[in-house]
Amino acid sequence: MSSLLFDTHAHYTDSKFEDPVSLLKQLFETDVCGVMCCGWDVNSSKDSLNLAKQFPGMFSSAGIHPENCTDLEDMNAALDEVKKLCSDDKVKALGEIGLDYYWDIPKKKQLEYFDAQLCLAEELDIPVIIHDRDAHGDVFDLIRSHKKVRGVMHGYSGSAESARQYANMGFYISFPGTITFKNAARLPEVVGVVPLDRIVVETDCPYLTPVPYRGQMNHSGYIKYTAGKVAELLKIDYNEFCSIEVVNAKKLFNI
Repeated sequence: MSSLLFDTHAHYTDSKFEDPVSLLKQLFETDVCGVMCCGWDVNSSKDSLNLAKQFPGMFSSAGIHPENCTDLEDMNAALDEVKKLCSDDKVKALGEIGLDYYWDIPKKKQLEYFDAQLCLAEELDIPVIIHDRDAHGDVFDLIRSHKKVRGVMHGYSGSAESARQYANMGFYISFPGTITFKNAARLPEVVGVVPLDRIVVETDCPYLTPVPYRGQMNHSGYIKYTAGKVAELLKIDYNEFCSIEVVNAKKLFNI
């Protein structure tokens, strides 16, 4: 496994990474040609941008994650900051944004932030990175109501039929390390229905570490195991899949 990949979702500004710069220098030499470092609030979005500026192959996103929307008193002020960040050439997506019904977070506020950020994405003509946890119906309905929105379903966990519909709407489907887990019964079926030109992979590091390193802290060096599993399910050559995945990721983020 020598082909380089594009990690479409990572969090290298997470406090678990003690020295992300040194780690990324190594990873860009051996494992990846591209990394999307995702923000989850205004400060992390700024940090992600600053980190991305240190590497030619690294890019960032800006947005308010559903878990962080209750931390903010003024939505318009926060979204003005997000909008400013999106004007930088290194910021290639708005995200991660979406809904998370796993945690006890007021749904009304989540929906308000999600809808407002989808509107912003349409205004800026920028792809979105969608977080969807236990909120499949509401996420789908809101995205469908914003006809001009495009982007990627991050860490996809929905049904095969929904994945097919998202792909038909122009979205990419991103597979994380969980596809390597023995209990990931649904994801192999999803891989089979998504067009090859709509598939990308991610780490969501430092989380969702794939087998054989499950339980350890994740980083982009482990994305090859996720890609290897997807290639196996697709019954195509690993190096061929890597080449396709990089092309897809660059098209997704307009790189």
